Formats: sequence, structure tokens, C-alpha cells
Amino acid sequence: MIPRRLQKESLAAERATISQLLSEARGVDDIVGVMQFESRLAEIERELVELGSLNVTRASVAMYFGGPKVLGMQGIDADFASNVIGNFQDLVSKSFTAMEVGDMGSRGPVPHRAETNLMVTGVTRGSFGFVLEELGNQSEAFETPLTVVVDDVASLINEIASAEEEAFAERIASIDSRMISASRNLFGTLSKAEATVRIVEGDREINLGRLEVERGRERTEFLEVKEDPGIILTGLLLGLLPQHKRFEFQLSDGDVISGGVASDASRAVTEQLIGQTFNPIGKTWRAEFSSRTVSRRGMPSRTYYTLIRLLSESL
Repeated sequence: MIPRRLQKESLAAERATISQLLSEARGVDDIVGVMQFESRLAEIERELVELGSLNVTRASVAMYFGGPKVLGMQGIDADFASNVIGNFQDLVSKSFTAMEVGDMGSRGPVPHRAETNLMVTGVTRGSFGFVLEELGNQSEAFETPLTVVVDDVASLINEIASAEEEAFAERIASIDSRMISASRNLFGTLSKAEATVRIVEGDREINLGRLEVERGRERTEFLEVKEDPGIILTGLLLGLLPQHKRFEFQLSDGDVISGGVASDASRAVTEQLIGQTFNPIGKTWRAEFSSRTVSRRGMPSRTYYTLIRLLSESL
């Protein structure tokens, strides 16, 4: 199924055309035409209502391209098309693996790759591009993991290219290093081809013009991430939000660090809080963290922390 937004746009365009024809038919007292056009308008309204309540359970995304490599609706450069779709698929695969198994390491094959393959099921209208979909033999009652991943990848692309520096910095601090590499490849391909792209996924669309593409390329091309997976620190736990996976921790020297909470730690703390057997806030702890120091050319480096586990209470 093509993204819901495209279906709505198609129906809205048809509704405008039918409305114009209906007006013309009324103007010439074309009774048969009026009846036909009114019937079709009623059908369109029903279809729009059904689309609004439709439960989308499989991943679907449309990508429209512009620039020198695209000749209107006539065609697209084969090398560019192959590269950019491959880059997007690579980002989806690595995002899925990061969600399923965590850190992938810096080398080696990507696990679960075959489970994440999207299929090109059509070309877009208006500007040349492709519809990519998750195919399956059975209908799903709930959204598949790949649906969540494709939505997240679209958000990642948007945040990398966004003018909001803070949104970009926060997102980069939370993703796997191989996802950063995949993002770099995608924006590099778009930049080299002087391309623009419109991504339609679900009910939203993301438009990357030349300015956004170049911003994304510059951010990812000159990005360095240094990771330290095992840091032991002692300090006062000022705040902990397990469901939102956020913490605030005051070190013994008075500095305060904050960041995300690992899924395992968040789940364990949530269960203990619900059972009222554990309240770690306001106590001094010896805790394990991982850190990511993100640096870019011309920008000061920033270090982001993730709380892995509370090891022992410190008296």
C-alpha cells in the first residue's frame, strides 16, 4: 500500500477535478452528468473517511527526486537511483538491527538484513521517484517492527538536515556509529548528484532542498564520534524517569550530567518502582555509564551519557 498521505492527495486532486466538472454539468443542465459526478464525489468522501481510520501495519515510503539526474517524469539516472535507494535501504537495515540487538560494532555483516528489505513497487507521479514497501504473505493486525523503523529513519533524515542544531546533536548522540556512516553515504550521494528529495511516509512528508541536503552532508561528513562503553562514576542521583529513559546525576566534584537510560536499566527500575521496593532518587550511587563524545569541524565537542546500571549504593 502506498503511503496514506499520497492516497489522500490523489483523492483530493480527483475531488477538485470532479467538483469542477460537476459545476460545468450544472451550468448546462446535464442531469445525467450531475448525478454521475455527485455519486463519485460521495465515493471520494467515503474513501477519505476510511483512509483516516485505516490502521497502517506495513512499512511504506515514497521518495521523489529532483535535480540534474532527473528528467521530469521521463526518467532518472540509473546509477544515482541505484545508489540512493541502496543508501536508504542500508540505513533502514542498520536502524532495524540497532533496535533489535543494540550496538552492531564497526565492522562485519549487518544481522537481520534480509528481514528489512523493502521492495520497489511503483514509481511516483509529478516528479520521478519510487514507492518502497514492506511485502508479506499475511495481513498484520498491528504495525510491524519495520514500520516503526522506517518512520524513525525518516525522522533521522529530517533531523540531520534540520536547521535546529540541538535536535541534530541530540539525535546523533543516540544512534549507532554505523548508522552515522549510512547517513553520511545517503547525504553524500544526494549532494554529489545535486539532488533534492521529498520523502512521504505515513501522513507526513519531508522536503529536502539543496540547502537541507548540503547541511546534512556537511554535518555527517565531518562528524566524529568517540565511544567509551564502560565508565564507572560515583554521585548523587538527582532524577530518574524510567518511562522516558532520562536521568540526572551529580558527580562528586559538583558537575551534573544527564542523558538517556539503557532499556534494561529502565525496565528494571520501572518494575521496582511499581512494586514499591526501590527508590534510588536522592541517594549516592556507584554507577556504570557509556559515553559518546561527538565532535564536528568548527564546532565544540559534546559528551553524551547513557546510564547502564546502578551498581551499588555509596554511603
